[in-house]
Amino acid sequence: MKSVRRQLGSCCTNTERKQASEERAVANSSLTCYSRMNSCSIRDLLRLALPPGTRLLTPKRGLRQPISYALSLRVTPPAFPTLRGGELVLLSLQEALALDESLTLPNIVARLGEVRVGAIAYVGAPDTAAIAAATTLDLPLLQLPDGVHLKAVERDALYLINSPDLQIERRAAQFYHALTLQVASGTGIEALLTTIQAATDRPVALYNPAGDLLYQLGTQSSKELFHDLRPATLIDANLSGHPFIVKGIGQSATILGYLALAGSNLDLWDDTAAGQAAAALHLELAKQQAVESVEARLGGEFLQSIISGSPTNLVALQEQAAELGYNLHQPHAAILIASADGKLSADKLRDRLQALLRREQMSAPHVLYDQTVLCLLPTDEQLEQAWKIVRLLADELTISAGISQPATTIGEWQRRYNEATQTLALGRHLFGPYSLTAFRDLHIYRLLFELRASPELWSFYHATLGTLIEYDREHRSALIETLEAYFAVQGNLIQASERLHIHRNTLLYRLRRISQLNGINLECAEEMLALQVALKAHRVLHTMREPPADQRGIAAAAQPTASSFGRERLGALSELVMPRNGSSPK
Repeated sequence: MKSVRRQLGSCCTNTERKQASEERAVANSSLTCYSRMNSCSIRDLLRLALPPGTRLLTPKRGLRQPISYALSLRVTPPAFPTLRGGELVLLSLQEALALDESLTLPNIVARLGEVRVGAIAYVGAPDTAAIAAATTLDLPLLQLPDGVHLKAVERDALYLINSPDLQIERRAAQFYHALTLQVASGTGIEALLTTIQAATDRPVALYNPAGDLLYQLGTQSSKELFHDLRPATLIDANLSGHPFIVKGIGQSATILGYLALAGSNLDLWDDTAAGQAAAALHLELAKQQAVESVEARLGGEFLQSIISGSPTNLVALQEQAAELGYNLHQPHAAILIASADGKLSADKLRDRLQALLRREQMSAPHVLYDQTVLCLLPTDEQLEQAWKIVRLLADELTISAGISQPATTIGEWQRRYNEATQTLALGRHLFGPYSLTAFRDLHIYRLLFELRASPELWSFYHATLGTLIEYDREHRSALIETLEAYFAVQGNLIQASERLHIHRNTLLYRLRRISQLNGINLECAEEMLALQVALKAHRVLHTMREPPADQRGIAAAAQPTASSFGRERLGALSELVMPRNGSSPK
């Protein structure tokens, strides 16, 4: 069977929809089933004529039972006119008993079974004896919702039997009205999808604009197929022989998502209902988008006021957080996210973060900062939730991220933001542009980060490495790079030379030159430790745009003789860094 072509228009006129149906009928015979039938099945009636909430009480094989006519119980004898078989009989048990006390539901089933009516639909309580009798007779028995008007049900059933195209249009209008009422009452996406599935009796799925599966309802086999469907790039709505109907939600320039129905023998009602459902979902998603936009703006202003250091009234902040749905009693980690290659806009990063937070049902303030997105995410002490969101985002986009330590109070948010900022910068500098780095994983860099504004750290750094940095700059040499490679392999000369792609003798020459220029004894453990700490400080301090004001002239003024400066302060660091039995040059 040829599949149904994707229809991206989510809201069209009756004329356009009829024309589209006629065009599809040429390519797909399943879509013309109603117009070529003299009767329809119980399943067709349930989807297109009987009121929502109607229940089939007998086995489902009765859904295939054809119906040739519909009529309701008369209020005067005889209760029914001449029956020829194949009819849908509509009745109210209360009215039947008022007409004749012998007209109980089991007796009605027995009598109508003799003339082989097509089905019985009644208003009243379930009756075990009647259900058993109808099952024995293979007679479909349906329970209608309380309060329905039987003449209206009869009219809709006759419309479907005699003028199926007209009834489909009428049902589509009723369906859309019911969906828009749900949108107005705020029942949410899942409730809308449940209504769509009930109306079509098909598995249904919702995708975001990128084609990622968000929600699905239906059988297990259809759920597996929905995972493989790529609606954003779909041309032929057929996957591995399984037909789909796919509708774009919104106009092609502003698609908000995709709706998909699956199943065999997809027909005109499935296509029409999917179009109406897509139009209603567009209203819901647009409303949701508007609400989220306002919430994101308010949350961003809330977050910015905290990390800027301006708020002082914690009680007012807590009240504001409660109004926005933030739980300040839970620890929060600052996450700073950036494009790894500079190709992603901060707006797109924010939009995907919002979608993930919505999918994970998490409420967290976030705001754009330059080309990054800052989020204060509720998490535990082990940062499990923070890592989950960052990794999910990294699975979709090329990002780098820095994660702070958890903040237990709102007063710590500004400090955690600073941690995330430095962690992002250090992570990218140390581990590459695609790094996802937590502050607690920086080890000694955490200590150096805390001391980054210390005059003593800057003085120590310049006194230990100042000559080498200046020499590299003037001679375009690589002495700092040589030291980093040497310590990275714990002093192994062979591995260090391979890492630097130079001969071992060249490496030895460079190490001797370092010793001469800096007055460092590379066989002295303390002086080796001083070099390593200074190298790590080099990475931390180079993530800052400039040193503290009182340190800007230190580089020129420092006299870096032997690195004995500050050795008494290095004892506490000796267990935090290498070397461990590295091979010193001889």
